[in-house]
Amino acid sequence: MKACWLMTNSQNPLGFTLTPQKKAQLVALLNQYNVTLIEDDVYSELYFGREKPLPAKAWDRHDGVLHCSSFSKCLVPGFRIGWVAAGKHARKIQRLQLMSTLSTSSPMQLALVDYLSTRRYDAHLRRLRRQLAERKQRAWQALLRYLPAEVKIHHNDSGYFLWLELPEPLDAGELSLAALTHHISIAPVKCFLPVKTGHVFSVLIPRGSGESVKNRR
Repeated sequence: MKACWLMTNSQNPLGFTLTPQKKAQLVALLNQYNVTLIEDDVYSELYFGREKPLPAKAWDRHDGVLHCSSFSKCLVPGFRIGWVAAGKHARKIQRLQLMSTLSTSSPMQLALVDYLSTRRYDAHLRRLRRQLAERKQRAWQALLRYLPAEVKIHHNDSGYFLWLELPEPLDAGELSLAALTHHISIAPVKCFLPVKTGHVFSVLIPRGSGESVKNRR
């Protein structure tokens, strides 16, 4: 194995964040076997605590981590602009990027640079985190209230996702089809795992309050 792709912060679909100790151990293990880590940190700005979690790249001492992120999840989805701290792989990635997309829109990049040069981006992120944390808490409370006690809801402190575990033998795939009739989209575990287990799924936090969750029962 030459490389592996992982999300260490606010992982999709679980929403979990690795502890600093686990990140350090991960980097050390991959370095031991000369495996490059492609770290997808696209949700890193969507944390709810006081301090932003560090990426695994912070423990990289041998240039073995490609740290990637984007503005799509926290600012402007339509721009499709991201970045990568590629280290020794930078020139190769530049060539591959040129071959695959030719170029990124210069006006959009310049507009983003202009916006980032102000303090508005930090203010936007603070507002977004606050709103997202409030929405997630309301959704979590509504799910606890209206779902059977046998349903396990894994709480996390970042990102857009909640991970739910149904009591067996309920099947999340069948539930997802039924939920679509109520305009609710959930992602059953079979979308993410090669093994046959069907009683867990991920929920994208809806806009609005807990009433939105209740009204879509």
